[in-house]
Amino acid sequence: LADMGCDIVTGGGPGLMQAANEGASAANAPERNRSVGIRVDLPFEQDVNPFVEQAFEHKTFFTRLHHFVLTSDAFVVVPGGIGTVLELTMIWQLLQVKHLHDTPLILVGKMWSEMVAWARLYMTDVQPQLASPIDMTIPRCVDTIDEAIALIREHHAEWVKRGVN
Repeated sequence: LADMGCDIVTGGGPGLMQAANEGASAANAPERNRSVGIRVDLPFEQDVNPFVEQAFEHKTFFTRLHHFVLTSDAFVVVPGGIGTVLELTMIWQLLQVKHLHDTPLILVGKMWSEMVAWARLYMTDVQPQLASPIDMTIPRCVDTIDEAIALIREHHAEWVKRGVN
């Protein structure tokens, strides 16, 4: 993704976030490429990973999530915990109510396809419906990161045509 000129924005922590930031830093990408970490101040949280080139610190999850929304043209969600679920559902709702437009929400892994199936069962297959069946098509569930990258490439080509990137 960094080789395509995409900025890589993560929570700036360890594990998969560090791997994404490291990949962005190692890429021979265009000069505008950045490896960004958007953090929240927690007493037990680790320091920002060493591959973040630009770090932002927030006092609350709310301002941190708002920052993610403002800086991102796509969201790739990998397996995570309660914070990841919070971020995923907020983005899903912003897409549902059209506060975000033409922004891919790509969910990688079995846990997310099962969560979408759960939402479909308990929100759309009931009367009265709690959500529209079309809302269940907003997230794109894929099994692998390669499939996620292919979806980003499709959107990237459209962004380039429109002069967004």
